[in-house]
Amino acid sequence: MVDYGDAICSHGMWEASRTAIHERVGEVAGAGAVPVVIGGDHSITWPAATAVADHHGFGKVGVVHFDAHADTADSIDGNLASHGTPMRRLIESGAVLGRNFVQVGLRGYWPPADVFDWMREQGMRWHLMQELWERGAPAVIEDAIAEALDGADALYLSVDIDVLDPGFAPGTGTPEPGGMNPADLLRAVRQIAMRTNLVAMDVVEVAPPYDWADLTVNNAHRVVLEVLAGLAWNRLPPGGRAGPPRPRPA
Repeated sequence: MVDYGDAICSHGMWEASRTAIHERVGEVAGAGAVPVVIGGDHSITWPAATAVADHHGFGKVGVVHFDAHADTADSIDGNLASHGTPMRRLIESGAVLGRNFVQVGLRGYWPPADVFDWMREQGMRWHLMQELWERGAPAVIEDAIAEALDGADALYLSVDIDVLDPGFAPGTGTPEPGGMNPADLLRAVRQIAMRTNLVAMDVVEVAPPYDWADLTVNNAHRVVLEVLAGLAWNRLPPGGRAGPPRPRPA
């Protein structure tokens, strides 16, 4: 593991910041390493995932996106590059196909019907918190992996910390009640890393000034550690693996 340093983001200068993120992540992906990108708000996923797609091929990378919000608005207060629009920009560019973009944990009262209509037109797929509650996280994650890799060769994992219930992650800008618990999220990202060709990930929307008792930051860094452990297991020769967790008998 190497700390490759920061992508310099200049206040109020989106194009310069976007270029810096794209170049920095592209250098890591181009070296054959797995970029782990720590935000920042969710706007960073647009240049970061684009850089990964540049290396692995446009339309060849699927995304599993954990979030309370879809982030597929056309614009937020006239801004095309806000933290509420990156997934639309990413799909519009062709870097990731809509059918390979899978969202987990959506809830609340956004997006509106017209945005959901656009998402359907792109073939996007999503699993609301209601489905997670009804079916359980393991079954939903199984489907999300299959959907994201339907015709894709590699996987990008994007985790907005507000996918967690605010009781577990108060330090974020747009908390939404009724979210995931850390146990389910950590096991989900570990399974994704163990079972797929995971080529990049990001963790975003951690806001330390709003945190208390280090709840949010501890969950965020544990997401990264679980993925790193899963990647290490995935790269072991089969004989050296202790084996993934087995599902309980029906």
